[in-house]
Amino acid sequence: MAQDIQRTDGNRYLIAYLLDDLAVGANFKPSVLHITILPWFALKTDEALFIKWFYEHFDAIEAFDAIAAHRAVFGPHKDVPVCIVEPQNRFMDLHKIALSWFGAVGARWAERDPYVGNDYIPHIAQRQGYVINESESFHISSVSLFKASRHDDQVRTVVAKAVLHDPK
Repeated sequence: MAQDIQRTDGNRYLIAYLLDDLAVGANFKPSVLHITILPWFALKTDEALFIKWFYEHFDAIEAFDAIAAHRAVFGPHKDVPVCIVEPQNRFMDLHKIALSWFGAVGARWAERDPYVGNDYIPHIAQRQGYVINESESFHISSVSLFKASRHDDQVRTVVAKAVLHDPK
């Protein structure tokens, strides 16, 4: 019997650190707090091959500690309150890994004006009912790949979760 191939065509994907420890297969709403590694993108491939790439590249990364350094306001109208997260260079390393394959696999951005490359600044967007305090610390021990329907049904699903290794 032929194996079912799950295509990526009808979805968009995002790579992020989720502050809540959600397992592969978990569904959640957009309000879940996260630190984006690579913003929403779309691609046309076999999802299993893409997930394999994700694990090959992110499972080898070392875990690290981060801190909510200071508050800022983002967005074209400067109306999105965020906490900038340090160390920015560690997040930039993760971002560069994700960007390194982006063009090679024929991916494209699923949002207008994504903040990538030199415009990428790791942050946590403040959500109503959730408060991230300055100096709050986080142990970055995993990176998740999640997807949502391109028709934006407001449900996201964790499709892969790379566990970062603690330094020896």
